[in-house]
Amino acid sequence: MKGFFKWLGKVVGTALVLCLVIVFLPRISRFVARYLPDGSQNAVTVSAVLSRHMEESARLETNVVSDTGVISSSVDALLIGQVQNVVIQYSYEASLGIDLKKVEMVIHGNTLTLKLPPLEVMQDSLTVTNVEKDDFWFPLTEGRRQQLIDDERLKCRAHYLEENEENTKARETTVKVVNEMVNSLLNETGGMGVQIECIPYQAQN
Repeated sequence: MKGFFKWLGKVVGTALVLCLVIVFLPRISRFVARYLPDGSQNAVTVSAVLSRHMEESARLETNVVSDTGVISSSVDALLIGQVQNVVIQYSYEASLGIDLKKVEMVIHGNTLTLKLPPLEVMQDSLTVTNVEKDDFWFPLTEGRRQQLIDDERLKCRAHYLEENEENTKARETTVKVVNEMVNSLLNETGGMGVQIECIPYQAQN
């Protein structure tokens, strides 16, 4: 008999606990929602989806630039004066973009912030369109010609990566392209109520 009452007590106790849980569950849920970031779990899920896509895509080309320029170089000799003068006209083309693996993601509630890395030159080329030279006394060698071209190519790269109007426009285009890519991916996953914002490299300071 004693065992029966013990068993009955356990049944009644369990039933009472279940009733209390059912009654107070809505209040508990509201209490938890008040103190936990709303939608943070969805933001974590979306960030995982984006991370996987960025790992697969790696390098994202967002801008194509083209320009023309002139390389001018001369060589002087002691007592004689100028012995070589070279003028090389060229066209320069490059694609700019970012390494998606370097994108930093920060979660705050249901907001996912993408901090973009600095722009990189994905690929570029410098094509000589015309060469004028006066080098009777000191002929232009192929090695010096190539060195002039290589040095100018590095200058062109640096120009599009430094702070200037072209670089600012390229960053703005990059933010636009990344937003379009993210929105396309979120449409496939339903978005999950997560807000996305992209911050270009300059705005991270």
